[in-house]
Amino acid sequence: MIARSVRNAGLVLLIFIVAPSIKTSCLADELDRARLIAAARAGGDYLIRMQRPDGSFHYSYNARQDRFDSQAYNILRHAGVTLSLLELYAATRDIRYLDSARRAIEFLKTRFRPARDKSSLYVLDFDGKAKLGANGLALYVFARQLELDAKNGDRKSAARLASHIRSMQHKDGSFASYYRLRGHEPQGSVSLYYPGEAILGLVALFKMNGDRRLIDSARRGADYLIESQKQMDYLPPDAWLMQALEALHKIGREQRYAGHAIDLAEGMIAHQYAASAPDGYEGGFGPGRPRATPAASRAEGMLAAYRLARVTGDARASVIASALKASARFQLSHQLEAGSSLTNPKRAAGGFRASAGSWRVRIDSVQHNISSLLGIAEALY
Repeated sequence: MIARSVRNAGLVLLIFIVAPSIKTSCLADELDRARLIAAARAGGDYLIRMQRPDGSFHYSYNARQDRFDSQAYNILRHAGVTLSLLELYAATRDIRYLDSARRAIEFLKTRFRPARDKSSLYVLDFDGKAKLGANGLALYVFARQLELDAKNGDRKSAARLASHIRSMQHKDGSFASYYRLRGHEPQGSVSLYYPGEAILGLVALFKMNGDRRLIDSARRGADYLIESQKQMDYLPPDAWLMQALEALHKIGREQRYAGHAIDLAEGMIAHQYAASAPDGYEGGFGPGRPRATPAASRAEGMLAAYRLARVTGDARASVIASALKASARFQLSHQLEAGSSLTNPKRAAGGFRASAGSWRVRIDSVQHNISSLLGIAEALY
C-alpha cells in the first residue's frame, strides 16, 4: 500500500493506493491504431464469452475470484453492449460480433411492451421502470442494425420505439424520464443521460427513414438541453448529448450544435487528471479516484466534439485530441490480459475493471471502452 499526499483546496489529503497484483495492459506513452483496435477486439471477445444462451450477458464478474456477482440486470447497459458489438462489426467485419449482437437484440426484444397508444412500444427494465433512456438506446441499436444488417433489421419496431419517445416529449422540448405505467407512479432521479440517448436514437432512425417528425423532435430536444445547460454553473459531462449533437450537425450544419458539444468537452477536460496527479490517475477524470467507465464514456463524447472541432475549424481540436490520447492510455491500464496469475485468466482477458483498486468487471465498462477506443483509433491514428 502506497501513501501519497495531495493538496486539494488548501488541505493536504493522504490517499492510500493499493498496488494491484493483477496483470493489466501497460500504460505506454505511445499509442497506435493496431493496439487500440486489438484492445477493443479483446473487449468484444470478453463479451462473447460472457454471453448467455438467451442473448443476455453475465452482468458483473469478479476477476480475482472468478465469480459472477449477483446483481440485478440493467437493460440500458445491455443495449449499450449490443451497440458496441455492432460497432466492432462495422470496424472489423468479424461476423462473430454481428452474431453476438443479433442474439443480444433478440433478448432486448423480450423487454418490449405495447404502450397505451398501440402504435408505440416501450422498454421495460428489470426494476419495473419504463425509462426514456432505454427506449433511446434500443432505438439507436435498431437503427444501427438497419444500417449494418438490413436483412435482419426491424423497421416496424424501430418506428414504434421512436413514436413512444416522441410521446414523452413536452411542448418546451424537454422529455419525461419515465413512462407512467398503470398502477405505478414513475419514480427515480431525472437522469442526465436519458434525453441525449433519446435524441441520438431519433436522429439515427431519421437517417434511415427520413421521417421529418423525428428530426424535428430531436432538434427541439437538443435546443432545450443546450439552453438549460447554459444556465448551469458548470456544464455537465453529457457524453450522449455530445454524440447526438454531432449527428444533428451532420444533417443541418447548425453551428450551435457544434459549439455546445465542444464547450461540453472543455468542461470535461477541466476535470481530467494531468501528469502531476498521483500514480495511476493521469488521463482519468475527477473528482476522487478515477474509474474506467467514466473515462471511456467521456471519451465517447469528446470524440464527437473533436470531430466537430475539426469540421468547423475550431482551434480547440488539438486540446481535445491530447485529452483523448491521455484517456486512452488510462483506459488501457484497466484492461485485463491473459497470462496473469488469475484463477481463470482466459475468462477475464479483455475485460475492463472498474478502477485500479477493483477486481470487478461490469459489461457497461467493457462496452464504453470498446466504443471509445475504436473511435480514438479511427479519429486520431
